[in-house]
Amino acid sequence: MISRMNSVSLHAKYPSIFLLLISTLTSSNLQAAPERYVIENPKLKMVVIPRTAQQMAAFYEGREFPVKAINATGDACFFTIGIHNKSQQILWLDTDKWTITTAGGTLSLLSRAHWTQRWKELNLQQRFQSTFRWTLLPNQLDFQPDEREGGNITLARINTPFTLTARFTTKIDNLDEPSIITFKNLRCAP
Repeated sequence: MISRMNSVSLHAKYPSIFLLLISTLTSSNLQAAPERYVIENPKLKMVVIPRTAQQMAAFYEGREFPVKAINATGDACFFTIGIHNKSQQILWLDTDKWTITTAGGTLSLLSRAHWTQRWKELNLQQRFQSTFRWTLLPNQLDFQPDEREGGNITLARINTPFTLTARFTTKIDNLDEPSIITFKNLRCAP
């Protein structure tokens, strides 16, 4: 943590270090803001943001996760999902009904059970498991009218583009015509 050191700014107290730091921050090594994919229809709005392994590592490091757990997250692609129910009906989220397809076939999201098993293998303390679980998009949820929800989905890291098809129904039994949102050409962030 950087402190103010008796109210004297660091760049005034250590100008050569400050200039060195500033000179190393060129456009070639500044990371661009994450790309956002947004699809909106009369019933809902959905946003998908690919997260880099570095972003996720920094997030979990900031919550004091052990290095072994941070390294384990690097094996997965993370996408932050935002969903807004714009309709006047309840919309049901069930990520088991979502599909991820590549030119080579269908993939699955990494489930909560997958992560629970992984954390068990690493003997990760429960407080870290709870924090991780809190960051995930719920598997199932009833979205009330005008409700918003968000969280991360994860899948095994791949280097090819894929299509994410998200299905939402107005009935828990999925017997009605679903609202389908399709994001094409998504990629895992590096």
